[in-house]
Amino acid sequence: MLKPSRTFFFVGLISVSVWGLVACATAEPRQDVRESVENLQMRHGWTVFSGPERTLVDVNDMDSIRRGEKVYQQHCMLCHGEKGRGDGPLAKAMGIQPTSLAAISKTLPNHYLVIQINKGKGDMPHWEDLLSSRETWDLSNYIQSLQNN
Repeated sequence: MLKPSRTFFFVGLISVSVWGLVACATAEPRQDVRESVENLQMRHGWTVFSGPERTLVDVNDMDSIRRGEKVYQQHCMLCHGEKGRGDGPLAKAMGIQPTSLAAISKTLPNHYLVIQINKGKGDMPHWEDLLSSRETWDLSNYIQSLQNN
């Protein structure tokens, strides 16, 4: 025979289990977290990476690459150089060594480049307040094309 304290324990355990099942069965279905943040790129300082589809915005689209080349020539070439090798005249004058974009574009996906352009890194300033989202993606597509140089 069970002692009273054990009986109360098992009755309580069964009650909690039943109420938990009832609560789960009657709760509103929770929206998948991925769906709720799918269209966000940055939120509250953390980055949302949702997979390869983020890296395919106009990739290999020649119009995007041409637009990106114009942005590159206007804002990036003085430091990163004509071919993206980190050998621009302003970088030399300032005594800094920018990243070789031609080298990193071989291994880094577009969404990484977009975040680095927007947020800056090291001596590179952030560009999110100057470039539109479209310009940033176009620029990342152009940088990807530099890997062939």
